[in-house]
Amino acid sequence: MSERLLRLRKQASRKRPAFNRQETWKLKRFKNNPTWRKPRGHSSKMRRKLKGNPALVSIGYRGPKAVRYFHPSGAPEHYVTNVAEMERVPEGTVARIASAVGTKKKALLMAKAHERGIRVVNPRVKFVYVDSVEALERYAPLKDVITTFKLAKVGEEDELSIRDRADELKIPLEEGV
Repeated sequence: MSERLLRLRKQASRKRPAFNRQETWKLKRFKNNPTWRKPRGHSSKMRRKLKGNPALVSIGYRGPKAVRYFHPSGAPEHYVTNVAEMERVPEGTVARIASAVGTKKKALLMAKAHERGIRVVNPRVKFVYVDSVEALERYAPLKDVITTFKLAKVGEEDELSIRDRADELKIPLEEGV
């Protein structure tokens, strides 16, 4: 059933017009960001829905309620901001990490998702500071999504052991700050 509804949602989104603000084509400031504003003018042709004017936002353009907020793959999508929320994400669903989450916490969330076998929709992590061999081991399975591994300030012995283990795992290390 959800496959049929996802197909209907895709068809509806193809037919859905780009809801632009009234008379955006006349104003240069709306060229790159024509965000929707409801036309409220007394004699507004767009508000009166006269022929030849852009469409107004209305409820009829929405997709089916049963598959609303689903990922295009067909799985329900969960918005995650911390590790506790990642633990509550059910199996068979996908997670989306909030954009406000920083790099350090995003790496922890990615490790938790990998551990639980949950697919993350936006997995890219810019960098991770490695301060121990355990941290390197924790983030090693995520080397596809972590752009750079940076070595944190540690003692000489720890640094040598981290570098040796990184060479074994074929992970390039950069000098951290």
